[in-house]
Amino acid sequence: MEPVVIGVVLRAHGIHGLVRARATGPTLPDLPLGTHVRVGDPSGGLRELRIESRSGTGDQTLIGFAGIRTREAAEQLTGAELSVDAALLPPAVEPGEFYVRDLVGCSTWIGGLPCGRVRDVINRPANDVLEVVDDLGSVKLLPFSRDAVVSVDLAARRIDLREGLIDIPLSVEQSDAG
Repeated sequence: MEPVVIGVVLRAHGIHGLVRARATGPTLPDLPLGTHVRVGDPSGGLRELRIESRSGTGDQTLIGFAGIRTREAAEQLTGAELSVDAALLPPAVEPGEFYVRDLVGCSTWIGGLPCGRVRDVINRPANDVLEVVDDLGSVKLLPFSRDAVVSVDLAARRIDLREGLIDIPLSVEQSDAG
């Protein structure tokens, strides 16, 4: 199974090895104690740790990992991404709820014109933002909000956004046809 990022370690908390982590979705706060998570540090290192304790709700959670007993050891995890196998993720239950991994690679269309493919989904306070790259390598940041999205068809790997969201330049073929 492919690993899916479920959180990021923000900082050490207290003196007994706890860390404060920011959840990137609904999975981290609900993982059962004893679950093993992959902990990847910014330098590319990867190790597996077992969740021993967890508290807090919302997007920030205090986590105690087996074997991490000091503040110094917890500080070394700062900035680490936490990931699990995709099989541990709960199914999306709300209509219009999607996992980032489902959206990456989808083609985007604005008013019937191709815009590019989703390279990443950026979590922002107001709404998520699609990072879209076109065939020329240009990057566009598009809102992934109820106001902007007309439809999402994961089977077709297509996201339709409302007309007029941004100006889409006509390709040579499109301008010759008019």
